[in-house]
Amino acid sequence: MPTGVNQAVIAIWITIGLSVAAALINRWIGEISSGEFMWYIIVYAILCVFPYKLSKGSNPARWVYAIFFAVSILFMLGGVSSDMPKADWIVSIITLPIEIFIIYRLFQAEASLWFKQH
Repeated sequence: MPTGVNQAVIAIWITIGLSVAAALINRWIGEISSGEFMWYIIVYAILCVFPYKLSKGSNPARWVYAIFFAVSILFMLGGVSSDMPKADWIVSIITLPIEIFIIYRLFQAEASLWFKQH
């Protein structure tokens, strides 16, 4: 696996970890209900598929991840994030440059060549 892809995978794990921490904080301070908290955890568990599949060289996972990133940016720009709990908003701001780094590393020439070979 190219270094850039490895860095992207590690960064994805970091963003998932930060998101889980935000969900815990939101639940702890009462910003979200137990049901909402469980929904968050289920979604984050599903997102764990991405770093796994990317580390195995899945080109479709790379493209789906990039599409999810683009859609999340559109939602943020569209104002959907204004209803987000405070910890989620803070984590979104923190992870935005990390997500840009991830996309950059996943689509560098070396990474693209590696994904095409798998």
